Amino acid sequence: MHIQSLTGAWQFRQAGTEEWLPATVPGGAHTDLLALGRIPDPFVGDNERRVQWVAEADWEYRHHFSVAPDLLRQAHIWLICDGLDTLATVSLNGRELGRAANMFRQYRWDVKPWLEAEGNELRIDFESVVRHAAEKQAARPLPGVSQAIAGGPHARKAPCQFGWDWGPQLPPVGIWKDIRLEAFDSARLADVHVRQSHAAGVVTVEARLEVENWSPGLSAVLQITAPNGAAQTAGAALATPAGDRLALEIENPQLWWPNGWGAQPLYWVQVQLNRSGAIVDEKTFQLGLRT
Repeated sequence: MHIQSLTGAWQFRQAGTEEWLPATVPGGAHTDLLALGRIPDPFVGDNERRVQWVAEADWEYRHHFSVAPDLLRQAHIWLICDGLDTLATVSLNGRELGRAANMFRQYRWDVKPWLEAEGNELRIDFESVVRHAAEKQAARPLPGVSQAIAGGPHARKAPCQFGWDWGPQLPPVGIWKDIRLEAFDSARLADVHVRQSHAAGVVTVEARLEVENWSPGLSAVLQITAPNGAAQTAGAALATPAGDRLALEIENPQLWWPNGWGAQPLYWVQVQLNRSGAIVDEKTFQLGLRT
C-alpha cells in the first residue's frame, strides 16, 4: 500500500474574510492563531474570555498538493481523515466529498476519480460547534455541567472541551489527527481487531482481520515481539472475504500495569497480508497485555 501524508503546512482563515494564514496540521484554529500572535495565551489570566469568539466563528482550511506517480497509478485511492473536530465539509478540487459531525471517528472517501497529478486543493470548512450546540439546546434543552458552555451534549465532541470545574471553556476546531492518502491495487487490511484471553501464566492474543478487496490466494501472518525481542509467528490462508482469525499464546507474559503499580511493557504486533510470497499490506502497532 502507498501512503502520502497530508499533514504539515496548511492555510486557514475565518469564514467571510479574504486573508489566508499559515496553519499547522494536526492542530486547530486556537493553536494556529496563537502561533501567529493573533490571540493571547488563553491559559493566562482571564484570556479565556477574550478568545471565546474563536469557537463561535466558522473556519476554513485548505491544502495544495501534488501526488506521487506511483500512488496515482494505484487502482484505489482513499482520503483518510483520522480526526476532524467537529462539524466539517470536505471538498477536493471543488467537489464535495462528504461531511463530518463526530470528532472521535475516522472518515474516509474514495478520491481516485478526482485526484490530479498536480495542483490539487483539499478544502475542509468547519462550522461553529458552539453555535450549532446552542441552536440544538434552544430546541431541546439537555442538562450539563454548570461551568460549561450550554449545549455540549448535542455534539459528538469531548464534553470537557466546553468547560468543566477543572478546565476552561475552549472548544477546539480543526484537524486534530492525521490526514493522508492511502492507495492500493489489490487487497488491503481494512482493520485488525485484537482480543486477549488471560489464564494462569499465559495470554492468548487473537487478531481478527478485515480484508478489503479480497480475492483467492491471500494469506496472512501475525507476529508478536516481546519487549526483550523474542518473536512468535502464526500464519493462515484467508479463505473468505471476511478474513480470518490468527492467534498466538504468550507464556510468562509481561503484563502492563497502571502508573504506580508496576511497569508498562509493550509488545509489538505486526500483521502482514501476503500473496505469492509478496507483502500486499501490513499493519504494525503496540499492545499492552492486560485483562
